[in-house]
Amino acid sequence: MAEKKSSAGSVKTAKAEKETKSTKTTKAAKNTKVEKETKPATKATKEKKVEKEVKVDIPSENEKATTEVEVKSENYYKEKALEIDEGINAKLEANPAVKAKFKKLVSVSKLMETGAHIGLTSKKWNPKMKKYVYAKKGRNHIIDLYHTMVGLSEAFTFLKDYASKGKAALFLGTKTHIIKKQIKDQARRVNAYYVNQRWLGGTLTNLKTIMNSTRKLNELVALQKFGDMSKYSKKEQVEKLKEIERLNKFFGGIRTMTSLPDVLIVNDPVEEKNAIAEAKKLGIKIIAICNTNANPEDIDIVIPANNYSIKSVYLIIGILADAMAAGQNKPMLYVGKKDDEIALPGAFNQSK
Repeated sequence: MAEKKSSAGSVKTAKAEKETKSTKTTKAAKNTKVEKETKPATKATKEKKVEKEVKVDIPSENEKATTEVEVKSENYYKEKALEIDEGINAKLEANPAVKAKFKKLVSVSKLMETGAHIGLTSKKWNPKMKKYVYAKKGRNHIIDLYHTMVGLSEAFTFLKDYASKGKAALFLGTKTHIIKKQIKDQARRVNAYYVNQRWLGGTLTNLKTIMNSTRKLNELVALQKFGDMSKYSKKEQVEKLKEIERLNKFFGGIRTMTSLPDVLIVNDPVEEKNAIAEAKKLGIKIIAICNTNANPEDIDIVIPANNYSIKSVYLIIGILADAMAAGQNKPMLYVGKKDDEIALPGAFNQSK
């Protein structure tokens, strides 16, 4: 019996020793990890951090291209524009049908100043835009300004005719604050509809439902202007004002639209693919500023240009609004002006 007890005691002692050793081992491992974490950064890790910081500051190839164009002098644009003008005139002479309808609305140097000729990198391009590409420079495609000028001329004639007949247009552009404001300002100038916030699905294909929201907005606006808001509690007044702000953000530009527009004018058909699909389904004419990543087959009148450039979009939207202004016998703000008389925003290209 004594032997059994002593053997049991020795087994317990051995187990205890093993547990003590294992706990010491785990503690040592933890201490080693803590030491590794608290160790000062080595030269190699420091260099890696520096490399990461440098990589963040390196602009993309597209940004490099746009930056290079931005710093070019005015003389560069004028000299290059003369060369391109000669090429455009030669193409027009070779195509009398296009020349007969062609109207020069803006100078080549002004388009170049806005960066309208700079396409996206070749990785992003749509092969269907090949017709509108002049060349490849570095990693970027260069848009043929001949097609830009011809597209602008065709769109101008079309919109002027539509506006003279009292037909309705819808301007669409939802990228960057400056472009949103230009879309709103130019649409209002020519009594057109506009959407400068996120496109809501069914804006065209489900217009009856959309009109329920616009009707509610109009009622609230009328209540605010002509009604008696004092009969509501302060909490209710605040709620109604918030509702007006919310509805106005998305429906303010179409609050008076009771039927489908006759033409859709789009800043970026790739970004606004849902709106393009709705317009195509309903047979609404589409005019769009197409970069080299667009599908021109979806568009009725293609204006090939850099829609990543704020200046480019700002100018083209202004010219298209001028077309409607001409049809309504209103003064034009961009067409017929000298280059130095056309005011453009300071920012060159928008981030995406």
